[in-house]
Amino acid sequence: MKETFDISKITSPFLDQCRLQTDPIADNTIAKVIDSGFEQQINEIFMTIVQNHSFDRETFSSLGSELNNILFEYFESTCDLPEWADTDLILKGEGVFATYGPEVFMLLNVSSLPLCYTCAKGAQVLYDTGRLLTHKGDVDPLARRLMETAQMVLNVMSPGGLALGGQGIVTTQKVRLIHASIRYYLKNRRDGQSWNVQTFGEPINQEDLAGTLMSFAPVILSGLKQLKVELTPEQIHAYMHSWKVVGYLMGINEKLLPDTFDEGFELATKILKHQAAPSEAGKALTSSCIQFVNDMIPGDAFDELSGYLMHTFLQEYSDACGVDLAKCIGVDHEVGAADHLVLKLTKLLAGTISFFERDNFVNEISKPFNKVLLEGIIKFYNSGQRTHFLIPPSLKKNWGVSEN
Repeated sequence: MKETFDISKITSPFLDQCRLQTDPIADNTIAKVIDSGFEQQINEIFMTIVQNHSFDRETFSSLGSELNNILFEYFESTCDLPEWADTDLILKGEGVFATYGPEVFMLLNVSSLPLCYTCAKGAQVLYDTGRLLTHKGDVDPLARRLMETAQMVLNVMSPGGLALGGQGIVTTQKVRLIHASIRYYLKNRRDGQSWNVQTFGEPINQEDLAGTLMSFAPVILSGLKQLKVELTPEQIHAYMHSWKVVGYLMGINEKLLPDTFDEGFELATKILKHQAAPSEAGKALTSSCIQFVNDMIPGDAFDELSGYLMHTFLQEYSDACGVDLAKCIGVDHEVGAADHLVLKLTKLLAGTISFFERDNFVNEISKPFNKVLLEGIIKFYNSGQRTHFLIPPSLKKNWGVSEN
């Protein structure tokens, strides 16, 4: 019998089971590589994966026939859309992104990722891998990981990203193998540390994957609504459908793939009720995310804004799940802090935008903020960095952003 989403079956025991389930196809591929004696070639394998944007029978031939067969089989078996994918809805979902991309990227940093960090057990994986933490003041490790997330969102939602052979599909295939390798090495560490499955569940498990997916779909749509973006019911459904397809391609169980915004909102709420809690890992990741945003924007005028926006955009989900999410990640604001920030930015930007009314502050300030942030990210990555942030020219034109 085909597995389908049913919100009534999303219970705490069910989510407990999901914490012990991962991604068998990707995990088995990494296990085959290791068990066949090719662990020493892992770096070479991932270098090949990163450098290629399509995969065929010859892509991994330089690694030898056995490795070539293992990897080709994986890419061949994970490239198809589900039979229920609706190409018309995907096109409409891409249209939403093409129109509101700068807003989506801002929300990714001040809503989606912070929401993920509130889930203490999932945040521990990110913390332990160290890929999201700065080291000795160096922003590169953090910037790279956040850029990879932004690039993934861009690739799957750009025109043609989810078409046969599209960059969105290829990106999900790469991410699944990266997740599988993280799971393997966290559970087979050589420094004497061990991953506690009983406490944290499997690394990057089905519940964590579903929660992250919800942060890219209903959480973004909630944020757009708060920014007074008026989407039609069809646009909302199309955006949700596009991310449901992405979830399938990411190896998420179809029992965790909702169809509608309301279902997605409720799934996110249930996961937060199950997992949200204060943690040092979540606070450290959030602090690094705020630092990343500040580093991407010239000057210090917006330095207080990221935390304020996180607090604001998380409030709806805090109310829904009954947990103070902002407090979980250390961005709880003092009384009067908002009014201070409104006054400060009003004075600074009075010549650019009209005086901020307290109730309309987030909507007004997001307009210059999201554009400056996106242009800062583009400039940072496309100015001598080893990895570039690639945006199709058509989307750059839509969004009115430049690299200068």
